[in-house]
Amino acid sequence: MRRLTEHTFFKFLLVGVGNTLLSAAIMFFLYNLAGCSTTVSSGIAFAAGAALSFFLNRYVTFRSREKFWKSALKFMINVAVLWALCYLWLQKWMSGLLIGRGFLLTWADNLSMLVSMGIYTVLNYLGQRFFAFRKW
Repeated sequence: MRRLTEHTFFKFLLVGVGNTLLSAAIMFFLYNLAGCSTTVSSGIAFAAGAALSFFLNRYVTFRSREKFWKSALKFMINVAVLWALCYLWLQKWMSGLLIGRGFLLTWADNLSMLVSMGIYTVLNYLGQRFFAFRKW
């Protein structure tokens, strides 16, 4: 448990706040104002947030000395798996569940995107800390 609460966790949270604000702004703008689907909105937001996250977490949070391309590949694997899990599966499942419970489509989609983003953040820390930028 101590490894989870080291200084990297707090740096990750700070980077994550900026990352999440950027991703959320892009995602909700694209969905609510630009008329994009939830998949397109979250995909574009995810790509922008992932790029920012990679550089800040590699150089600031975890101070990785691993070869750039090796850590970039592991980072991409981590975020691709999490995006598929949180945004393609969980978000769609939760939205359908909420619509079935009487929520309006827009409310269901926005709430499911928000919950998916929170779960993604926690799992992403674990993946980056113990896989993408793991110190051997």
